Amino acid sequence: MKKQVISATVTPLLENGSLDRTGLSSIFERNIRHGIDGVFLFGSMGEWGSFSDRFKEEAVEYASHCIGGRTQLLVGINATSLPLSLEIMKSYRKYDFDAYVFMLPGKTSKLDPVRSILRVLDAADRPVWYYHCPPNNNINLSLGQFETIMGHENLKGIKNSASNMWLRRELLLLKAEKGYETLLFEGQEWAADEALFAGCDGMICGMGALCSKMMRRLADCCEQGDPAGARAVQNDMIRVFHGVYGRDLSTVQTGQKYALCKLGLIASPFTIAQEMDTLSAEVRARIEACLDRFREQLD
Repeated sequence: MKKQVISATVTPLLENGSLDRTGLSSIFERNIRHGIDGVFLFGSMGEWGSFSDRFKEEAVEYASHCIGGRTQLLVGINATSLPLSLEIMKSYRKYDFDAYVFMLPGKTSKLDPVRSILRVLDAADRPVWYYHCPPNNNINLSLGQFETIMGHENLKGIKNSASNMWLRRELLLLKAEKGYETLLFEGQEWAADEALFAGCDGMICGMGALCSKMMRRLADCCEQGDPAGARAVQNDMIRVFHGVYGRDLSTVQTGQKYALCKLGLIASPFTIAQEMDTLSAEVRARIEACLDRFREQLD
C-alpha cells in the first residue's frame, strides 16, 4: 500500500489578521505539485484556537474551492468542549471536503474520553480522524480504549502525535490482530522514517506547508524499501526543523511562516499564536541560511 503524506498546514494571514487567500492557494498548489495525498486544515500548526467561527468557515469554504477534489481535505473541528466541536461539525456539513479531524478538549474536561470520541463518530456525516496528542491536551488512551474507537465504522484514521514508540507498535499490532481498517499516521516529523518502516500507513506533519517535497520523498523511500535514502531525507528534515523552528521550538509558529514568506508563497509571517518579536534579526538570518542550504530539497 502506498505510504501517504498529509500536510498539517499553517493558516496564512495578512498583517491585519485576515485570511491570506492567495497564500493559502499558493501553499495548496505547491503541495499538490509535490504529490501529497492531502491537507489538514486547522490543526495545532493551523492555529485553530486563535480564530473566530466566522473566520474558520471562510477558510474551510475557500480551501474546499481551491482544492476542488484534487487531493484530500481534512478539516479540524477542535474546540474547548465537546458540544462546541459537535456544533462546528454541524456547521461544516455544507462544505465539500473529505473528513473531520477531532482532538479531545483539555484535561479540565471530566467527560469520558471514549464516550466523547464515539459521540463525534456517531454524529459525523463523513469519515473522522482522531488526533491523539497528549502533549497538547494531556489525555492518554489505554489500548482498550483505542480498540473501542477503532472498531467504529466512521473512524478513518489516527494521527498519533504522542511521541511514544511503544504506543505506535501496540496500535500496529492491534490493527493487524483485529483486522481494523483504521489508518495509522505518524504525527512527528522527526520519527517519520521509523514509523513508516514499522508499518504506519503515512504521516500527517506540521511542516507540510514548507516540506511537502521532502515528506513525499521520505515516504517514497520507505515504500521502496530504501532505508538509507529514507534516513538521509529524515535527517535533512530534522535539520530544516531546527533551522526554521529552532532547536528549542522558540519560533515554532513564526519560523515556518517566515520561511514561506521568503519563498514568496505567502504575504506575511504574521501569526496570532506567537509573539512576532521572536523573529529577531538573528532568527531571520538563521531561517534564510536554512532555506539557502536546502532550497533544492524543499522545491
